[in-house]
Order: sequence, then structure tokens, then C-alpha cells
Amino acid sequence: MKKLIYPLLALLALAACKKEQMNGNVSGSGSIVQAPDSNGPVGFVNTFNSQDSLTAIGLMNSNNLSTNGFAFYFYEEYNALDQNNQMGLFQIAEARQIRNGLPVFSEDITFAFENGIFNQPYPAPQFIVGTIALDNKPNLSLQTLRDSFIKVDNAREVNNISIGDSTLVAQLGYYNLNINQMPVGGTPNYIKAWYVHTRYKGWPQGYFRDDNGTVLGFTPLNSGNLFP
Repeated sequence: MKKLIYPLLALLALAACKKEQMNGNVSGSGSIVQAPDSNGPVGFVNTFNSQDSLTAIGLMNSNNLSTNGFAFYFYEEYNALDQNNQMGLFQIAEARQIRNGLPVFSEDITFAFENGIFNQPYPAPQFIVGTIALDNKPNLSLQTLRDSFIKVDNAREVNNISIGDSTLVAQLGYYNLNINQMPVGGTPNYIKAWYVHTRYKGWPQGYFRDDNGTVLGFTPLNSGNLFP
């Protein structure tokens, strides 16, 4: 009789494990880390360095463009023919907008220069973030955020990707609930939110409210669609 006990216990443990996986409750062996608040998109390979930052800021200053509230995270330059069929130096710099020390998600600004001269209209006022009357302190714990991310991903992936064993990166920032209305002059409505993704990968990724953990948007790795 004793010989039957151990196989039976093993079967019960396996059944419990499968049940937990189906319910999205397995946290796995992974972890979650908080990214620096003022960085650009984080967790991915980025060759942006201090010289790139100095170049971007120098271009802004030489064109009398303010750098207040901008944190540059991308710069590139290349030679190409301009509209007059003359070879020119084109430079692109991208910046995240920062308020109260936190990034404002999905409201990055691109500045383009030709031969050192700003060559595009300055962003319209509705695309420049104003004062945000919120603090910059988190409400959700990282563990709660990680558990929510895993649960949502388990429910939305077409195939199991063992997300519980991955390291997640979380960044606290501001999220404009009316972002889609801004091009037509809408009034912004900011909340604190988290941007979460797997380290060094773009997917799965999602945005979560900081006050109650509600999912604002989520993109799984395997959505089942060829064209998302």
C-alpha cells in the first residue's frame, strides 16, 4: 500500500500545478525591476550615448529651441540629397517629455535638422505637455504589478510562452486617457500608470493604472494575427 502513496501524491501535485497554470497564478522564477524614471523607452538595446546627448542639446540650443522638460534618448545622422538635389547632413533627435521627474508615455517629440538647422514646424501646443498636477509616487507594488502582468498575458497569449520565468521591467509615468483626442484640441486627462514589458524585448507589453491596476492596453507576444 505504501508504494501507491508516492505516485498518487505526484499525480495530485501535477494536477494542482496544471490548475494553477490554467488560472494564471504561477509566478515562476522570474523577477521584476523598476526602470529609471526619466529614461526613454527602457529595457532594449540602445546605442544612445553621452556624445549623442550633447549633440542633440547643442542642435536645440543653436536653433533657440528650449530643452526644458525633454530627455533625449535617440539620435542619428546621415547624408542624403535635399529638395534641391544637394547633398546635406540630416540629423534626427527624439526626446521623451518629463514632468515632475516622470516620463509622459506616448507623447515623445522628434526634432529634425538639416545642415544644423531645424527644418520642420515646431510641434503644435497640444502636443507639448503642460503642468501635471499629480505626485510622482507609486501606489502599486512591483510584485502586484508583476502578478497582474502575468495573469493578463496568460489569458491573452495564443500559445504558452512561460512568461513567469521572465524578468519584467516596469517604468512609472503619466498616461493621458484622452491621448487620441489631442490632435483635434482635446483636453488632457493624466493619471499615473506603469509601462511593463519583458527585459530586452518589445512584447508582451502593457500599460497599467497605478491607482487600481486596471489594464490600459496590452499587446501579447502571440496574438494570433499576422498583422496587429
